[in-house]
Amino acid sequence: MGGANTMNQLIIYFLSVYFALFFGVAVVWRNYTVAKSTGVNAFKLNQKSGPEAITGIYFKWLPVLSILIFIVYSFFPNLYMLLGSIELLISTSVKYAGMGIMTIALVWVATAQSQMGASWCIGIDHEQKTEFVQRGLFRYSRNPIFVGIIFISLGYFLLLPNPITFAILALDIALIQIQVAMEEEYLTRLHGQQYRDYCQQVRRWL
Repeated sequence: MGGANTMNQLIIYFLSVYFALFFGVAVVWRNYTVAKSTGVNAFKLNQKSGPEAITGIYFKWLPVLSILIFIVYSFFPNLYMLLGSIELLISTSVKYAGMGIMTIALVWVATAQSQMGASWCIGIDHEQKTEFVQRGLFRYSRNPIFVGIIFISLGYFLLLPNPITFAILALDIALIQIQVAMEEEYLTRLHGQQYRDYCQQVRRWL
């Protein structure tokens, strides 16, 4: 019992710091630096109807759901138990693996964002012609930031394995596929043959 309580406290401390770093560095700070250098708000969600609106809702509300699950875990453990843990994944080694995956993925995401520079945004910017980035992690993956986000969701699921975090992971994978398809169609129109050649040379994921 003592070991379980210690691990629970470690998870609470880890996720408290993690969420602060993720939203502080990968969202707020990154948007600030882009806005400062370009004068443009990097949040471009829900600018269109159809699939872009659907993925826009996802990018806004699924992170909120992840935080709510963490709050329930931290402050309402009896309520959290009602969610139904996936017992197969309840082990110390799995939880450490989850923390490790989330940590590496956050560094990966922040690195890819930095390499994108002023071209980074959340959603598709239909008004600004941004630089076509091929440096750094973009030499190995056409979508390194989305790769990192999926691994963050995987690590979170391993850390708090329950049906809702599994649903978050599944939605991440499905809706990011849709978002990537839309972004690649847009980038093909914007950059033409140069982007087509890039797609032939670099994998979509890894």
